[in-house]
Amino acid sequence: MKFRLTGVIILSLLLIAACKKQSDNVFFDSDGALGFDGYLYTNQLDLLTRSVREDSLKSDSLSHNLIGLINDPNFGTYKASSFFQFRLPQLNNVLSANTLDSVVLMMQYTSTIANYGDMSSTVSLDVFELTEAMGSAVTHSNQTYAYNTTPAASYTGRFAPSDSTNVRQGKSVIRVAPTLKIKLGSALANKLFNATSSDLSSQTNFLNFFKGIAVVPKGNSQAISAFNLKGTHSKIRIYYNDSMYNDFKVTDESERFTKYEFSNLSPEILKQRSAGKTQDFDTTFLLAMASSKMHIQLPNLFSIIKDSTKRVVIGKAELFIRPVTGTFQSPFTLPTRLLCFQPNPVNNTNAGILDLTEFVFGGDLNKVTNTYKINITRHIQNLFVQYQSKGDNLNRGLFITIPSDNPIAPSRLMIDTRKGLENAGIEFKLYYTEL
Repeated sequence: MKFRLTGVIILSLLLIAACKKQSDNVFFDSDGALGFDGYLYTNQLDLLTRSVREDSLKSDSLSHNLIGLINDPNFGTYKASSFFQFRLPQLNNVLSANTLDSVVLMMQYTSTIANYGDMSSTVSLDVFELTEAMGSAVTHSNQTYAYNTTPAASYTGRFAPSDSTNVRQGKSVIRVAPTLKIKLGSALANKLFNATSSDLSSQTNFLNFFKGIAVVPKGNSQAISAFNLKGTHSKIRIYYNDSMYNDFKVTDESERFTKYEFSNLSPEILKQRSAGKTQDFDTTFLLAMASSKMHIQLPNLFSIIKDSTKRVVIGKAELFIRPVTGTFQSPFTLPTRLLCFQPNPVNNTNAGILDLTEFVFGGDLNKVTNTYKINITRHIQNLFVQYQSKGDNLNRGLFITIPSDNPIAPSRLMIDTRKGLENAGIEFKLYYTEL
C-alpha cells in the first residue's frame, strides 16, 4: 500500500511538471477550466461508424418480460413473445367436484414507463398452451418453445400500465395495481379445473400436466409493454361456485423466457450490416431486444504518439452521441440510457470495458440537450498502456448498445454519426499528455 501511494504521488508530480512544460503552446477548449490545463486536446481523430447485428441475449433471467409488437417505418417490425410456467400454491386442491365459473390469466404491468410505442393503439395477443417443458435448454432470445398452435385465448384492446384494474375476489370487486386480464377459452379452462389428485400431488406432476403458456402478439399492433410476471397480481385464477377462487402463481422457481423477433428490416440497416469494416455511415441504428447496435472504430487512435520514448497519459476520454434531428417524436421516444462495450476478440460479442462499472461512466440521456455522454477514460488509457509497454494492439473499436435490462424497454435510436463537427454529430474528445 505504501508503494502504491508513493507511485501515485510521483505520477502526479510528473503530470504537473509535464503540464507546466506544455502550457505555453497548447490551445484548449472550455473544459480546460475543469482541471485539464496543460493537456493536449483533440476531437478530430478518425471515427468509422456503422450498424451491426446485436447478438442474442440471455432472456430467461431478465427483471421483467416484454410482450408486444411494433411496425416501425425506420427499423422494421420488432416483436416480443413471453413464455412462462405456473406453480401450485398448495398441493392436492382438487376442484372438479365444484361448479366452474371462469378462468382468467392476469399479468401485472411493470410500471408506467417500461413500455414503448403508441400506448393508445389497439394490440392483439394470442395465448397458447405449451407442449414442451420449459427448462435450461432454452435461455436466449432467439430460441423458442413448442406450443399448441390453437389459441387457448385471445385479447384485443389497449395496454394500460397506468390504470388500476378491477379484480373479483369472493363476492367483492377490488382495485389492484395495473394488470392485464385475459379470459381463457373453455378447453384450457376445463383442463385446469378438472386437474386430478395425481396432477396436483406435486409441483413436478403439475408441470407435466400443465407446462405453461406463451403470450404472442400479432397483427398491426404498435406497442410493447413490460410485465412483472412474478408480481402479486400475476396468476391464473380459477373462479368457481360463484364466490370461490383458486390461483396458480408464477414464483421465483418458475421458468420465464422472452423471445425476440425481427422482420422487414429497413434497407439501410441491411446495407450497413453487410458493409465492410472500412465503410462509414453518417446515420446508424440502435434497437434494443438484441437487434442492432453501433460499431465505432478508432483507426488512428495511436497517431497521437509523437515520441516513442514517452508514455501517453489520458486525462479524459469521452464519447458524445446525439440522435438524428426529427427522428424521436412520440411514440418513438429516446432511450434513457446507452451502454458501451468492446468486441470480444474470440467471438465478437459484447465485452466489458474498464469504465462500465465506474460511477462516472455516464451514458444517461441529457433531456435538455438530447445528448449521451460516455466516459471511456480508463479503457483508452489501457489501450495505450498495452500498446506502448507490450506492443499489443487491443484497439478493436467499441460497441454502443441500448440496455436489454435495467431499464427494460424496447426503445430505439437513430444516431447522428456525422464527424468533425463541434457540438454536433458524434464526437470523441480526448485530453492527454506525454511523460
